Amino acid sequence: MRKSTILYLLLGVLTISCSSTPEITLRVTNPMDQKRSDAIILLSRGEISGWTTIPENQLPVLKNPHGDFIPCQADDLDGDGNWDELLGLTDLEAAGHQNILLGFVSPEEYPVFPARTNLHLGDAKENYQKLKRADRLEGVSYHNYSGRTGAAFQMEGPAWENDNVGFRNYLDQRNGFDIFGKTTPEMVLDNVGKEGEPSYHEPGEWGLDVLKVGTSLGAGGIGYMFNDSIYRVGDSGSGTYQVLFHGTQRSRFNLNYTNWMVEDQALNVTHQIEIVAGRHYYQGMVTYSGSEEPMSLVPGIVNMKSDSLHVIKLNDHYTALFTFDQQSEDGSLLAMALVVPSAYLKSTGETRNEGEGIIQTYYAVLDASPGEPVPYRFYSLWEKENQKWSSMEEIENYLKTEAERWTQSVVFTSQL
Repeated sequence: MRKSTILYLLLGVLTISCSSTPEITLRVTNPMDQKRSDAIILLSRGEISGWTTIPENQLPVLKNPHGDFIPCQADDLDGDGNWDELLGLTDLEAAGHQNILLGFVSPEEYPVFPARTNLHLGDAKENYQKLKRADRLEGVSYHNYSGRTGAAFQMEGPAWENDNVGFRNYLDQRNGFDIFGKTTPEMVLDNVGKEGEPSYHEPGEWGLDVLKVGTSLGAGGIGYMFNDSIYRVGDSGSGTYQVLFHGTQRSRFNLNYTNWMVEDQALNVTHQIEIVAGRHYYQGMVTYSGSEEPMSLVPGIVNMKSDSLHVIKLNDHYTALFTFDQQSEDGSLLAMALVVPSAYLKSTGETRNEGEGIIQTYYAVLDASPGEPVPYRFYSLWEKENQKWSSMEEIENYLKTEAERWTQSVVFTSQL
């Protein structure tokens, strides 16, 4: 399944430059009857090589017909030192189209665009130096963490953000997922949570930590269901954080879990997380290995301050589970949503509210198989980021539109 946030693209090769640096014209069409901002253009190296020769030691860029660069980035997905995908963001009118130019420049000449996504894991012992890789703290659970993770990592673990919202993960065996509500489009999390700075639990100029997680699955945290019991991923074994790429328009990292025990089975899990500019969600892609036993992926939403789970079919392909209540830590309205492929959805449920293990959580049960990546999205819609998120109707309409954006297939045709 291709990333379905990508709009329907009609790409026609209209002109080919005879210069030493090839340039082609692409037509991009929006089939939806709604205007789309930050519509994603995603082109693979293989697709581009089918239209033109790719120059050595150069990177692809996008321009509008006036020659102005369109925000874009070339990403190395597998770490081999070569770019694999070109991602660009553009606005399109309802049922509209535009012609864009695809060209190539040297890495030194690549345009610099304003940062709209960010990853940050700060080493608290080394002046908050940004880390691209780190081992999580082992033997640190809800019962004994006592500030140990905060002493090792800024914000207790990796944080990721775009111009609308931020998130973080506790890089220890709690493996909690939290939300930073933002009131500014600026990238702020590099400087949040440092010693001597105001607490992120209190409202600041940029926003605040809006969620209390406890021992729930928090903001899209994950478990697996086995023999009718839910096991929190990473509550045993070892784990790592690894940046895959960090860009102005899109960023991606992995949380890897090794020798995670589910009863007598030692499993390995990869939780890939991506954030794209202009969205209100992060996308998770989760894969397990090490067992042939049937298991189900269980992403969740904390329900400490909400007593109603809304489950709606957004379209023929996607279903949303969401809460909407005064559940931000400052008492303001916050909606949290899991959007999952309906074909994977087996059931929904709610954990008990007290006791050991995972509590105070609404969850989805998603079909999973060894080696098969399972996707989901976690949305945070906070009224202080945008007042329209104080309306249930706006939230439902938005999620339905998001499902349509995710559903659209990608079609390429060439007209030589």
